[in-house]
Amino acid sequence: MAEYGGLAQRYVREFDQKWLRGRAPTDEPLVGSGDIQSLADLGNSFEIVNGMKPVPFGKDTLLQLALISLAPVAPLVLTMIPLGELLDRFLHVVF
Repeated sequence: MAEYGGLAQRYVREFDQKWLRGRAPTDEPLVGSGDIQSLADLGNSFEIVNGMKPVPFGKDTLLQLALISLAPVAPLVLTMIPLGELLDRFLHVVF
């Protein structure tokens, strides 16, 4: 991320010097310049990289997977442990 940040900072600094500080060639119009499109592309690329996660799933996905995996086992557990005792254990763990 730091590398993308450094690249973006350098590009923005050069863009600023060229177009806002008056160092652009007089015969080069701002309209139609590839500099602005490149700046927008760089911004989009930076946002995509910034939004990346180390794994493609989060806690919600893991919780859903656990619940879906345990759902078929629930009837078997209810035959082994009474519902009241299960609720009591659950409430004790949660509260």
